[in-house]
Amino acid sequence: MRNRLILLAGTVLVLTSCGACSKKRVLPDVTPVLLQRYNTGLSMTSSVLGRVVEYDILLPEGYNTETDRRYPVMYCFHGYGDNNTSWNGKWMGCEAKIKSLENNGLEPMIYVFPNGWNTYWVDRFNGSFPYMTMLTEEFIPLIDATYRTIADRAHRGTIGYSMGGFGAMVTAMQHPELFSMSAPLSMSFRTDEQYMAESQDGWDNQWGRVFGGKGESGEGRLTDYYKSLCPLHQFTAENKSKYSGVHYFLTCGDNEQQLLIANDDLHVMMRDNGYAHEYRVWDGGHSSSYWKAALEEVLPYFSSLMAGETAWQRTLKEVDVPEGITLSDGVYVSDGYVSGEGTALFIVHNGISGDLLEDALAILARGASSKNFVLLPCDLRTRSVSEWADYYGPLYPSEKRQALALGEAAGDGILARQSLFSALYFDNAEISGEFTIDPEKYYYIGQCDEGPYYKGANALYRAAKLGGAAFEYRSRNHLDDSRADFLTGIEYVKSNLNDF
Repeated sequence: MRNRLILLAGTVLVLTSCGACSKKRVLPDVTPVLLQRYNTGLSMTSSVLGRVVEYDILLPEGYNTETDRRYPVMYCFHGYGDNNTSWNGKWMGCEAKIKSLENNGLEPMIYVFPNGWNTYWVDRFNGSFPYMTMLTEEFIPLIDATYRTIADRAHRGTIGYSMGGFGAMVTAMQHPELFSMSAPLSMSFRTDEQYMAESQDGWDNQWGRVFGGKGESGEGRLTDYYKSLCPLHQFTAENKSKYSGVHYFLTCGDNEQQLLIANDDLHVMMRDNGYAHEYRVWDGGHSSSYWKAALEEVLPYFSSLMAGETAWQRTLKEVDVPEGITLSDGVYVSDGYVSGEGTALFIVHNGISGDLLEDALAILARGASSKNFVLLPCDLRTRSVSEWADYYGPLYPSEKRQALALGEAAGDGILARQSLFSALYFDNAEISGEFTIDPEKYYYIGQCDEGPYYKGANALYRAAKLGGAAFEYRSRNHLDDSRADFLTGIEYVKSNLNDF
């Protein structure tokens, strides 16, 4: 009896809501459902596509009991070769992840998982399979008519991984009247140069049949339709009024084979042209573990936007500054240091305050006092990088010299003299001028996503990636508290030090 009442209530909701959402349009048929928490195998018949469209849906825990409550909606797009069941399959397991986040305070939302086939979530160039048209003109109105959604753009977002990341970005970009937020996770797209370098089969089968230019090579692949959808062609200064109303959260792992190059270039383009956005690069590749970890920040961020907040000041690493660090003439020498044998880290800066520098040293030394290393602050206002190397060389000779560049003017001096060091670390460091990557060295490139030196970080990452060097790349959340922002960067450096 209870299930019949629930089903009847859902049917009445459909009948009463549809008229308000589509006065001049007959919506497709939808299979009636029992209102379980996770519902799979649902479908609608699309007149636009002329076929059945499958979808799954995850409802809030209290959906059946709090019958007067309406909820925000997150549209979740899957990757190439996957389908509507993949978000909750054995790799992603989003239901468990979302329940965990809700247990830690995440506000309840409705999550919708449509089947996007291998469409890249857009209309095919020749009009033969108008997927995005179906999604925006049929599917979204149907969801709003069938479930208790808050049916406005301020409470509607899209998120996707891989191919779905492209869909999440482009659907919101093309339809800002429907979506106010978009999170592309490891967005599958390429730079023009990468598309032109794709194998013929790779281009034809994955992109040419969607964007046009199938069978073409070189610039013949870069069709006008492709350019109308490619973020690297669209996020121009001229288009800012069209696209800047959406909150974008881009993230991509630094172990991606190709995708981070395009995603990082997009970040630079958006920064250059004044598009506000969140940008993260963490350790990881093209994997569900990376995307599930991204949800831990993306979903609370979107929830905060829906609650009316405008800034996002969360860090996933808490700053832990130990007390009582002992310096000798401004230098920290570990308890386990053996003269002439330990790792010597040259901390190159251009006038960081004494208290802040001491906090940084305390973080770098934390938990490693028995190891064999020394921390050597080097202020460029008093000596050049070469002069500091000469100054400390007789005192701390080591085959394992390393350098950490911090802030203004630090990066340029380190790269110009990288032959002096075996590993180079950069955090929010100014990187300028020409440089050559040494594939025998290790590079760490760290920045906050609103930092001033994003172009230098992009250039160094590209060079390290293409030059075959070992590297780690991180882009973290910018924090308005300058001390917390600086020390958060040091925390990230700390977790990526070699030989400590």
